Amino acid sequence: MRRSLQEYVELVVFGLIALLVGTGLLWVVGWVLALGGIVLKSLAGLLWMLLRFIVPVAIAGGLVYFLVKAIQGRQGKDRATADARVDSDSVAAPAPVDPSYTPPAAGSVTTGVPVAGESTVDVPAATGGVTNGNIALGDDVDEVAGDVVPDPLSEGSAAVTVDDELADELEGELEGELEDELEDELADDLEDDDRDRA
Repeated sequence: MRRSLQEYVELVVFGLIALLVGTGLLWVVGWVLALGGIVLKSLAGLLWMLLRFIVPVAIAGGLVYFLVKAIQGRQGKDRATADARVDSDSVAAPAPVDPSYTPPAAGSVTTGVPVAGESTVDVPAATGGVTNGNIALGDDVDEVAGDVVPDPLSEGSAAVTVDDELADELEGELEGELEDELEDELADDLEDDDRDRA
């Protein structure tokens, strides 16, 4: 089949139009991809900038967190060790022996605790009488115990001294913590007021 000259001209024109449209489409796609690249590049730069700031802050925060935990753990162990030492010192320390103490006579039963300046109360097994003139049968038990055993809550007692020292230490710690909390709350309130005014 033979084609006419007009058909050849039409084919060439249609080919040139298709080539022109294809070139236009490629040009538009190129611009779209270029703009997309610019957007993606800016997003990557933003993420990089954030990571450059966030990663060191996260590392510093983690270090501070672990240091605080380690210090708190060490203080807890030190307190437990110190408490154990105080307890072992108070338990392990033997009571001083009174040099004026005289052991009970043979065949007698000891009913008291030696007190400085006094001998023990002896009850002879056969007679049931008391050889020490300070305590007699029928005396009130509380009065006798008050004479023999010192009151642990009296002034100058070791138990009161330890409790006072512990109370002073705890009171100082609580005051420091309360002051810190009040300062933090005051600072937060001031910041909130400044934001409300702005």
